[in-house]
Amino acid sequence: MVGLNPNVEVKYPAIFRDEGTYWDVRFPDVPAAQTFGASVQVAADNAANSLAVALFEQSMPSASDPQYWRLASTEFVVWITMAKVKFGPDSGTPAPMQ
Repeated sequence: MVGLNPNVEVKYPAIFRDEGTYWDVRFPDVPAAQTFGASVQVAADNAANSLAVALFEQSMPSASDPQYWRLASTEFVVWITMAKVKFGPDSGTPAPMQ
């Protein structure tokens, strides 16, 4: 099985931006992990999944401290945390479509 170390908590700050009809989410420390959602909750769920996929089989970059980030009035920061992330045939995820 391939995956992130299940004993390590994965936590990165994400910037949520209100785009009017949806919420855009990006991770400055993990640029490949970008997503969106119709609500903040859906966007947060999608963000955790996007982060897991972006970090699959690569080293994890250090998380930035968002305290000094300059945000637009339509943006705010949420720490996205994952634990016990697993990939592969024994992970309980659906098999790829043939």
